[in-house]
Amino acid sequence: MNVLDKYITPVVESSCNGDNSFKKDNKQVYRDPLRSWPLKGMAYSNELGAVVSGISPKVGTALWVPALMYFGADIYDKYKNEDTEYNPSAKRGLKEAVFQAMASVVLPTAAVHAGQKTISVLNKFTKTGLSTQAKEEVLNHSLEYMQSNSLHSFVGKVGEYQEGFKNSILTMAQESKDDFKVLKPAKKAWDVINPFKKRDAIAFSNKKKLADYSSKQAEKIFEMRELLMQNERPKNLSKKLFKKFQTVQGEYKKIYPADRYMGKAAKSILKDWHNSEILKNKMIKTAGGFIALALLAKPIDDFVEHFVIKKTVEPGLDIISNGISGKKSQISSKN
Repeated sequence: MNVLDKYITPVVESSCNGDNSFKKDNKQVYRDPLRSWPLKGMAYSNELGAVVSGISPKVGTALWVPALMYFGADIYDKYKNEDTEYNPSAKRGLKEAVFQAMASVVLPTAAVHAGQKTISVLNKFTKTGLSTQAKEEVLNHSLEYMQSNSLHSFVGKVGEYQEGFKNSILTMAQESKDDFKVLKPAKKAWDVINPFKKRDAIAFSNKKKLADYSSKQAEKIFEMRELLMQNERPKNLSKKLFKKFQTVQGEYKKIYPADRYMGKAAKSILKDWHNSEILKNKMIKTAGGFIALALLAKPIDDFVEHFVIKKTVEPGLDIISNGISGKKSQISSKN
């Protein structure tokens, strides 16, 4: 991604003849193929990777490959050539490397994560009062808690399951908060902005709202399980998952006793339901990343080109270059 795109543009040079008429010569400005579509599109792939990494980490990582290939080709091209002229310049190559690092990697990735964090926090104004990230963390722990417990043993004792899960969440949140308190200021700041930090949102969520959401989550699991045991589709379960449940029933019936296969099938589908709910929350954050990228891509390019490159990198390189030239002159004069 680069704001220095060059298009084929006719340049008109006019000369005045004796009869006051003008003679026009049309020339074409060099069009850099690496700054034009479709090659230019490769520069955006890493930013798309940052956006979708929450949904599909493998795809997010794979999308860095075309971007890195593009960055390498563009930096080498700018080092070697000045438009169509072969004129190697380390200064020009370094400028391009700094531009690509800032405008195509560091700042866009930061913008994506900031967008994800922002839309997550905005969800606190919804009915639950929890951020998207906090709800995702509760769902992740709910899945782990369900997997480690026998739902059948809590039939008729749903309140006990609710209380156990709620206390587990609140304990986890308090532990995360305590861990955060002992961190040094720089590490605290990094934990706040770090998109890969786990269990950060529940640590600073309202305890009552966190407890209410956790209790309702546990209650919902048993409501859905009860309907599934009656071979009915819960309203929270998609038709696709219910169809899968009916298929799984037949498979489990062959390997589990008559009094167990339905419960096993229900738990299997509840696991899939958890994963689908977690994915929904990730999709919300991904949307925030796309919005931030769309709004900030052009300002980032302009900022890097006009402030970082023009006002910082170029003057710095000039000072270094002049210093080296001065030393060479001194050495030559002594010799």
